[in-house]
Amino acid sequence: MNPQDPLAQLNDIHLPEPVGWWPLAWGWWLLIALLLMVIGVLLWRAHVRRRRQRYRREALALLEHAYRDYQRSSPGPSTRRQYLQQVSQLLRRTALSALPDAREADLAALSGQQWLRFLDLSASLAPAFTEGPGHILADGPYQPDPQVDVDALHRLAQQWIRAHRLSERRLSDLLVEVHHA
Repeated sequence: MNPQDPLAQLNDIHLPEPVGWWPLAWGWWLLIALLLMVIGVLLWRAHVRRRRQRYRREALALLEHAYRDYQRSSPGPSTRRQYLQQVSQLLRRTALSALPDAREADLAALSGQQWLRFLDLSASLAPAFTEGPGHILADGPYQPDPQVDVDALHRLAQQWIRAHRLSERRLSDLLVEVHHA
């Protein structure tokens, strides 16, 4: 070491400790709070939607139960008629469950071709009920020996339960269209 070399007399630079990640800066706390609020809102909306759609799940379960009962039963006119009656009642109950109580009378008044047209329009399935496998719902439950394709009707009922869209405004439009058809 040269005593005349001033650089040799310098001590090494001591770096400060690295900045830790904790505690977090206020911006990170804000981001975390925002993310928690978004997650909370999404969970709440999913919960409300699931609760609102419960009637669909119950209707699908009842439809499956009726279909299994039909398959287990001995084939015959009374079995087909009973299945038709169950499907018809189930579709009407499902539609009524989707609506406010004040509009139940409007829906309950529909029968025959108006009811089938309503089913077609409410799920955008035209003409599956008026001309397709669902047409038997108009008078089949009252016939002594209804000729029905039970598998096709079952698939159609499942499709309607999953796809129908009923709201106060949409119901008013549907009823006007059904009555004028």
